[in-house]
Amino acid sequence: MNPIIKFIKLTLVGVWLLTACQGQPKQLAPQNTLRPTFQPTVALLIKPSPQPPLPTATIKPSPTLRPVEENGKIALKHLQSLAGKIGARSPGTPQETDAAEYIQKTFEELGYSAEVQPFTFEDDDEGQMSSQNVIAIKPGLSNKTLIVGAHYDSGDEAKGADDNASGAAVMLEAAELISKIETPYTIIFIAFGAEENDLDGSSYYVEQMSSSAVKNSIVMINLDSLVAGNLAYVYGDAGPDTLRDWILDMATKSGIKLEGKTAADLNNDDGSLCECSDYDAFQQENIPFVYFEATDWSLGENDGMTQVDPNFGDEGEIRHTKFDTIETINQLFPDRIEQKLNLFVTLLVNTLTDFKLP
Repeated sequence: MNPIIKFIKLTLVGVWLLTACQGQPKQLAPQNTLRPTFQPTVALLIKPSPQPPLPTATIKPSPTLRPVEENGKIALKHLQSLAGKIGARSPGTPQETDAAEYIQKTFEELGYSAEVQPFTFEDDDEGQMSSQNVIAIKPGLSNKTLIVGAHYDSGDEAKGADDNASGAAVMLEAAELISKIETPYTIIFIAFGAEENDLDGSSYYVEQMSSSAVKNSIVMINLDSLVAGNLAYVYGDAGPDTLRDWILDMATKSGIKLEGKTAADLNNDDGSLCECSDYDAFQQENIPFVYFEATDWSLGENDGMTQVDPNFGDEGEIRHTKFDTIETINQLFPDRIEQKLNLFVTLLVNTLTDFKLP
């Protein structure tokens, strides 16, 4: 075939094919008219490259508080039982005995073997009377001991919510919270009777201590009048490596407002020992002590006896007055009881579980 004619035919065929294709309707993919509920982003469509695991944090031992918001709720129930249901618990009375039985039963329900230590004391009006200490021991990793003490009796002026159902309640909650935790030292919990007479329960306990028990005691932690006062305090022997300074450091690092006073600050004006709470008998045996209390040293005679504004209570005092009831403290200072119980339970629990001698 002539090459020119062949070229013309091929050109005509190409033109016909092109025209035929343009005349066909375009076939579109079917459209989904529903909006998807989830639009994946590009980042989700790309498989992430494997990343090395994050290193495990190295936690350095530090005396900082554990953030336990529930602290104090158990103590509040004990406070209500002691100062609410039982009420005033004057030394040697049936109500004091009821409180001792309540504390013993609580320890035993927590798994402790509670010992009752009976003793007698002289009352100015009634003569010889009977009381008892209640003791529970938690073994620790060391047989060195931390002694935690709080008296459970009260004066006869009121129901003794602040002085000292509060201290006994904080001790009982701490005993529960650490009951199944390994502690560096053996803990001896003591509920003292007849403190309001002449510190009789703590004096009797120390009199019965052997020389080896005294030597084995690292510190005595005293809990007294914890919920009425304006401010929280820790007293005790001061200086490097003392428990008082360790607790103050712990509180500072944790943002807890805690004031500090030294053992000497508690002494009388002539320098003699105060003999004003259950730590006294231990101090006289040269056992170091710390002492938790809620009061306000900026008021009154700046001696810690005035707990609140002098317009409240008996010129600023709640303990040893008719105002020392749960109802009155709640009315005068809403939420104070709960706040102070939370603070002191937290401080005590962390002390018992974290503190170690250098």
